[in-house]
Amino acid sequence: MVTIYDIARISGVSKSTVSRVVSNHPHVSTETRNKVLKVMQEYNYVPNSLARQFRQKHTKCIAIIIPNIDHPYFCQLVRYISAACHKKGFKTVVHQTFLNKNTEKGVYTQLQTNEFDAIILASSLLPEVEIASCTKNKLIVACNEVFSGEYFDVFCVDEEETTMKATTFLLNKGLSTLAFCADNITSPLQQARLKGFILAHNKKGLNYTKKFIFNKVSNIEDGITLGDKIFKVHTEIDGIISGSDFVAAGLISSAVRNNIEIPKQLSIIGFDNHPISLITNPQISTISNKIQEISIDLVNHLINKIDGRERAPIKKVYSGEFINRSSS
Repeated sequence: MVTIYDIARISGVSKSTVSRVVSNHPHVSTETRNKVLKVMQEYNYVPNSLARQFRQKHTKCIAIIIPNIDHPYFCQLVRYISAACHKKGFKTVVHQTFLNKNTEKGVYTQLQTNEFDAIILASSLLPEVEIASCTKNKLIVACNEVFSGEYFDVFCVDEEETTMKATTFLLNKGLSTLAFCADNITSPLQQARLKGFILAHNKKGLNYTKKFIFNKVSNIEDGITLGDKIFKVHTEIDGIISGSDFVAAGLISSAVRNNIEIPKQLSIIGFDNHPISLITNPQISTISNKIQEISIDLVNHLINKIDGRERAPIKKVYSGEFINRSSS
């Protein structure tokens, strides 16, 4: 069995440094902390003292993993999940990974040391097999990301079907050159949306243009920048499936500045049905992802599992709702 002395030796640090990392002491550099956490993860080390301390005892705390808090979708998600947990008597702690795999793995190590009862995973850069390996028999539920449900619970919108319906709506209008926007094209969620975008074209016997798949477009400023580019360089684009209502708002702002009529010259569909979609001119056609309903269902299920009333992993998939407003 690996001991704290082994972790210290392999990491090249002192035993007291490992203890400080385990207790989340602030006086440890980020580099050293990540190095020790990585070794702990590799050797499946769980500190005996913490294990004894928390055995047979709940912390009444649930961690939420997101990439960053200033993203409109994740800000809303944290709000609804935290409110649902609060009603059940649980605290929440938000971990921002800033799209760093080691930071994400560090949170899984904290779960192994029983610093919280469970993790709600709203964003990940890791494949689900690796996540399952990191968390082992500890409790984790995925929300937002499109995983299989084989290894842990998953609550998500059918991103592929929903995006296919929105794309089909534009194609049925006679539009022929569509663009697709993603904030992180490599994530399972964005891959599902892209698949739906492509599938809609295939069903119509149409081709999509690969160069009009835009990545790292996630906020109003990105939408403005992309719009300025499209209206000057890619004027043939006549419809856009944007990754969020904020991106759509940025595109509309750019369109106004470039004297482009929406939707006469360009149709735009957002995502998330955020209140901002109601205050733009024109109002943004969007997709409701049922974030509040999912959050409540997920938290109720998770707390049942914490209490030992649920066992086998489940996957619950929700249908997104296309809301046709004046931007499309």
